[in-house]
Amino acid sequence: MRQSATHIYDAQRKISGHPGASTPLHRITDAKTIAAHRKAMCAKVHNPNPSNYDCDEYPFAASKEGGNARRGSTRIISAGDNRSAGARLGGFYKSQRVLNGDAYYVHIK
Repeated sequence: MRQSATHIYDAQRKISGHPGASTPLHRITDAKTIAAHRKAMCAKVHNPNPSNYDCDEYPFAASKEGGNARRGSTRIISAGDNRSAGARLGGFYKSQRVLNGDAYYVHIK
């Protein structure tokens, strides 16, 4: 998940307020809102090979802070990397009992 981690690391430094690093992200669980966040961030991003690459967005679509192109970042990364990172995020939510509205931080080392 090197590509995803690099994207998060770069985005946290670029975006004012450093969401997820200096200020927390807040989980959302509404599927329609998550889909809308993803669409808002990735709809205009050109993906040259959709079968092998995904649009990665940060802050995450499943966060209250996601979906705002003016305060977010997108990057085309390998589909496998992006989906592994998404699965790991879902596992984090479950194992740490991060519920709808809960705050959390994202630290990339």
